[in-house]
Amino acid sequence: MIRTELTPSGLTIYTLVNDNGMEVELIELGATIVSIKLPTKDGKKIDVVLGYDDLNKYKENPCFFGSVVGPIANRTAGATFMIGDERYNLPVNEGKNNLHTDFENGFHKRMFSPVIDFIKNRVCFNLQLKDMEYGLPGNRDFTVAYSLTEDNTLEIEYKMISDKKTVVNPTNHTYFNLGGHDNGSILSEEVKIYSSFYTPVSSDLIPKEIAPVKDTPFDFMNFKRVGKNISDDDQQLAYGGGYDHNFILAQNKEAVAYVKDNETGISMEVYTDLPGVQFYTGNNIGTVIGKNNEIYKKNFGLCLETQYVPNCLNDSRFDTPIVEPGKEFVSKTGYHFVF
Repeated sequence: MIRTELTPSGLTIYTLVNDNGMEVELIELGATIVSIKLPTKDGKKIDVVLGYDDLNKYKENPCFFGSVVGPIANRTAGATFMIGDERYNLPVNEGKNNLHTDFENGFHKRMFSPVIDFIKNRVCFNLQLKDMEYGLPGNRDFTVAYSLTEDNTLEIEYKMISDKKTVVNPTNHTYFNLGGHDNGSILSEEVKIYSSFYTPVSSDLIPKEIAPVKDTPFDFMNFKRVGKNISDDDQQLAYGGGYDHNFILAQNKEAVAYVKDNETGISMEVYTDLPGVQFYTGNNIGTVIGKNNEIYKKNFGLCLETQYVPNCLNDSRFDTPIVEPGKEFVSKTGYHFVF
């Protein structure tokens, strides 16, 4: 079932509901996930993502709560890269590099055009991009679709087609707290990432190599509390202020990452066909007034952002999200909840 509600902000909330009582609220601004509500054993519902009650705050949203990020998520060294023999430039907005394409006008700030599919319990958000918009070639048709299944999986499907050779590397920047958005720190939640290798970074958080996670704080091959090693005397953790690193994914597993909260009993599994996932522990949230006037702070939410490896456009060791003209880019990510 899908409900729609026009709000005083002028934005419409699109609510996906399944027969188990799970609800996902979306808005067209940034194709943003506003809430994910799960029923609890006592008959109440718990909202497990950070965000705002006042939808106007998503017009700023410096933490990218719930939004689609793109066209190129994460970091690009020197804010520049090549497609064939042509060089393309992005805004320099983090030191000498680029982060998330464009702070002022990236996907998270754009109004998408919604299309509701009641039969598939899906809302598609479309954005038309002109040639050289964001400094990237091609007239592009980009769509992100959210579907809610009866097995409690929020499926996200990205599609794009272009009339010129171009690039795209979108992600979703939802901050999860399976204890509830108002439950405080996520350091007691347990995480498993099915990855034997991660990409250590330089001081500007650009990946510099591929390294095994074994015998490092980045070993999440078995369930581990987020806070177990986050304060270790480790240069990589110091660079990120916590975890803000990409993990190389093993594609032969059904799920690539897991999170569980032992207090609520809620768990989440992450599925994707993408080669990497950025594990981020909300190190730069600062102090934010969120839903129900809750004060969000550092480590109050965690992100598992499925994507291509950061700076892959400048690093031949990694797959690159090159899109050939007329050939559709398609990628799927799923967040499956057990409650």
